[in-house]
Amino acid sequence: MAKKELWQFPHPGRQLAQEIDRLFDEMIHRPWGFGRSAEEWPQLDLYETATAFVLEVDLPGVKKQEVSVEVNGDDLVLQGRRSAEQAQLRGNLYRHERRSGQFVRRLRLPASVNREQIRAEFRNGVLRVTLPKMTQSPEESQP
Repeated sequence: MAKKELWQFPHPGRQLAQEIDRLFDEMIHRPWGFGRSAEEWPQLDLYETATAFVLEVDLPGVKKQEVSVEVNGDDLVLQGRRSAEQAQLRGNLYRHERRSGQFVRRLRLPASVNREQIRAEFRNGVLRVTLPKMTQSPEESQP
């Protein structure tokens, strides 16, 4: 009898984990206008500091000139393209997850982001977008 490989069997808790992720998406990620779908590409990290929100996107194989970051209305739009490299397969392909082609990610910007001060940098295959928070003027902080 042939030995079955471990990765061919579904994990018994996967459905419960997916449902928990969906519920967290409803509570946490919805204000930004996106969910945590493994199907979305490229995947990103979004975190908050005292003065800004920071978005980091791993884009291996993407050239700097093929990436754009722009504000369109209330959305931050990331666009780009990764060219597919045709590899010569010399055996059986068991899994194909690396993506190529064009991508667009659209995130809803909170009102607290200073749209005039957004900065983007692309270094070593990582896109980092800094979204500074609006600062309150002395008049706004007084009752």
